[in-house]
Amino acid sequence: MIKFPHNFYWGTATAAFQIEGHPEEYLGKLSDWSEWIDREDKVLKPTNNGRAVEHYQHLIEDINLIKGLNNNAYRFSFNWARLHRAPGEFDENTARFYDSLLEELINTNTKNRIEPFATLVHFVLPNWLAKQGGWENPRTAHEFKNFTEYLVKRFGQKIKYWITFNEPNIFLGFGYESGIWPPGFQNDWNRYLKAYQGLVLGHQLAYKVIKENNPKAQVGVAQNLYCYEPYDQDLVTHPWQSLDSVPNILRKQLHNHAFIESCVDLEALDFLGVNYYTRFSYQLNPQAADAINPQAPSIFWGELLDRAEKKNSKSKFNSLGWELYPEGLYKALTDKALVRLIGNLPVFITENGYCKIEKESEDLEDPERIKFIRNHLVYLHKAISKGVNLKGYFYWSLLDNFEWALGMNPRFGLVHVNHSSFARTPKESYHYYSQVAKQNGII
Repeated sequence: MIKFPHNFYWGTATAAFQIEGHPEEYLGKLSDWSEWIDREDKVLKPTNNGRAVEHYQHLIEDINLIKGLNNNAYRFSFNWARLHRAPGEFDENTARFYDSLLEELINTNTKNRIEPFATLVHFVLPNWLAKQGGWENPRTAHEFKNFTEYLVKRFGQKIKYWITFNEPNIFLGFGYESGIWPPGFQNDWNRYLKAYQGLVLGHQLAYKVIKENNPKAQVGVAQNLYCYEPYDQDLVTHPWQSLDSVPNILRKQLHNHAFIESCVDLEALDFLGVNYYTRFSYQLNPQAADAINPQAPSIFWGELLDRAEKKNSKSKFNSLGWELYPEGLYKALTDKALVRLIGNLPVFITENGYCKIEKESEDLEDPERIKFIRNHLVYLHKAISKGVNLKGYFYWSLLDNFEWALGMNPRFGLVHVNHSSFARTPKESYHYYSQVAKQNGII
C-alpha cells in the first residue's frame, strides 16, 4: 500500500459551461462560448447545442455521485455569464443554484464534509464584456473584481479555496496564437500581451478583494503544465549539449512559469493548482514552418516532434493523440525553475485525466483510465517524497462532458453520460478511484 499524507484532498473537477447546460445561456447568448459553439469551422460536432450534460437538472444526482466516490473535496466553477448579466446586475436565480450546490457539499457532519474548491473563471466570458474587448480591455479586470466581491460576500463563509483562473496559458494560446477558441486571433502577440496583462490585473484585484472580505481564505490559480523536454533523453540531463534544448526551455518558461511568476511577484498566490496531461518535445529548426502560419519561420520557437512517428518508440497515447507520460508530472513538479519560484507553496493537482473517444455505447470497463490514475499517483507520491508540498488530487473529470473545440465525443469522465437521455452510469474507474480515496492510498 502506498499511503498519502493525512488530510490529503481527493476530488474531481468540473467546469460550468462543460456540464451545466442551462438553456438560458445558450439561447440568450449570454457568454462568448454560447456563440462560439455554433461555429462549425471551430467546434466539432456534436455539441449538444449548449445542453452539455444538463448538470443544472441533475444536481442532486451528481452530488450523490461525488459522495459515492468517498471524496473530501470537489472543484467546480461559477458561471460568470449567467450570474453577472450587466454592470452591477447579478441574477438571483442562478445564485440560488450555487446555494444548493454548496449546501449539498458542506451540509453534512464535519467528518463527511466535501470541501468546495471554487474556480471563478474557467475560460468563459460574459458576452457583454467579450464584445468590449474581453481581457484586452482593462474594464474586464475591474468587472471581474466586482464579480469576485459579489461571490465572496454571498458565498465566502462556505468556501475556503478560491481559484481565480483556470489555465490562463491555455486560454491565451488558443485564443490569440492558434485562434481555435474565442476571441479567435492567430499569432496576434500584441493582443496576447494585452490580454495577459488584463488577466494578471484581474488576478491581483480578485486576490485583494477576497482577502479583504475573508483573510483566512486561500487564493490560487490553476496553471496547465506540460512536460517539455528534448526527444534525445541525453539532453534531458545535459540540456546545453544541443540547441534542441532551446525551444523546450523557452516554451517551459512562457507556457508553464510566466503567469505563476507574475502572481508570485505580486505576492498574490497562496497555493498553486497544477493541471497536467502530457509531454511535448521540440527541436530547433529555423527552416520549419510555423504551425499556424506556414509562411512564417518558427526560428527558436521550434518544431514539434511526433513521438508516434519515431522508430522504436515506446510511447502510448490517448484517443486525442496526447502522449501518456506520468513521469512528466513528477518532472514538472520537481523542475528546479518551478521549485525556485514557488518554494514550499502548497500544491494541488487540479486536473489530470484520461480521454477516450467512443460511440454512444457505454464503455464502462475502462482499464486504461484506471492504469492512468494509478501511474500518475505513483509519481505524485514520489514527488511528495522529494519535498513537493502536495495537498490534493482532483481527477478530470467527474462526468463525460463538453470538451470545447473538440465537442462532445472525447470522454474524460469517471461517470458515463448518455448524450441523448443524460443517464449517468459509473465506470469501473469510478469504483477504483472511490477505493483510492477511501483508503487514502493505492495498492
